[in-house]
Amino acid sequence: MVFLFHYLSLLNIFDAFITFFGLKNSFIQEMNPLMSRIYEAEPALFLITKLTFSLCLYLFILFKKVPSTSFTKGLTIFASSFYTLIFFLHCYWLLTLI
Repeated sequence: MVFLFHYLSLLNIFDAFITFFGLKNSFIQEMNPLMSRIYEAEPALFLITKLTFSLCLYLFILFKKVPSTSFTKGLTIFASSFYTLIFFLHCYWLLTLI
C-alpha cells in the first residue's frame, strides 16, 4: 500500500505540471469540473491544490498511517489504474498537439 501511495502521489505531481502546461497553452481542457473552476479562478491555485493532494498522501506515509483495509486497498488500486490511464491520455494529447 505504501508503494501505491508513493505512486499516486508522484503521478499526481507529474500530472499537475503536464495538465497545467496543457491548460496554459490551450492544448487541452480540464474535464474535472472542480479542478476546471479552480484553474479558471487562479491557475496557481490549481497547482497548489494538486500538490496538496500529493502532500496528504505523503503525510500518511510519513506518519505510518497508511490504511490497509481491503476497501482502501481496492480503492487505491482502482485510483492508481484509472489515474495512470488519465496521465497517459494527457501525455498523448500533448505530444500530438505540440
